[in-house]
Amino acid sequence: MRLRARVCSSCGRCIPEPLTRCRRRTCPSYSALWAGDQRRKLFVNLDGYAAAAPADRRAAVLMSAVTAPGVEHLPWSEDCAPLGEHRHSGHLGCMVEREAAREWNVSAPGRWRALHRRVYTLCVRAGRKPTLLTRVWELQHRGVLHVHPVLGFTTASERLAARLYVRHLAALAPGYGFGFVERKERPMAARAAAAYLSAYFVTGSRGKVTLQESVTDRAMPRSIVHVSTALTLRTGCTMRRLRMLRFLHVRGWGGLCVGDTFHVVDRYEGHPNGAGLRRVREEPDAST
Repeated sequence: MRLRARVCSSCGRCIPEPLTRCRRRTCPSYSALWAGDQRRKLFVNLDGYAAAAPADRRAAVLMSAVTAPGVEHLPWSEDCAPLGEHRHSGHLGCMVEREAAREWNVSAPGRWRALHRRVYTLCVRAGRKPTLLTRVWELQHRGVLHVHPVLGFTTASERLAARLYVRHLAALAPGYGFGFVERKERPMAARAAAAYLSAYFVTGSRGKVTLQESVTDRAMPRSIVHVSTALTLRTGCTMRRLRMLRFLHVRGWGGLCVGDTFHVVDRYEGHPNGAGLRRVREEPDAST
């Protein structure tokens, strides 16, 4: 039996039935929807962290930034020579030399994993276990990646562990090929961190390319927005679950999404954000 397929008008790839639209994040027609799901995933899960905070504590997180190195390792390209004499800046359209940027971006996710693993191990050996809630990659206008780790900062133990984590991160980052590490302690509400991180998904502010544009760039790693499994298990909000809920809603199979809650109206029932979603067996009416 042959499967029928159609061709996506935006990216030219095949869409097998029964799918009605392309679901690749790199497809121009789907990237905006994908970025919106990532934004919702951040808000729901960080809200879940805040909701689980002790009643006598105000939930807070600590966000850092780990950037790419400077011009000594990533020289500027001279493709911006038509601008005349100027100081190189991504805001002006200046880019890091193409091959240097490509090599750095390809290796950045692996080096970050090694760096995080080393820092986490040092913290645990010191008796402190940091709570990494989420990690988000961003692509700067100059064409290189940088990463934002977000740590729990609510309880006394979380605060001590987060400070130690950032201290080790700043000390070890250069040895793993990274540049500046944000060390200023600026605790913020979990929802404020989600708003800051997801702001560039649509607007591309602060020298960052919008996520729906950058996701089509080969420089972006496979995992752009990672959320702790401890949070997703609590909230049930994952990219897979969000796609499933949207599919059920479009098909009219008993679901209606309002805000961050999935309301059951027909043959499906579940918990907020789709956690524990299951199909209800329809029994025939005995009176008929």
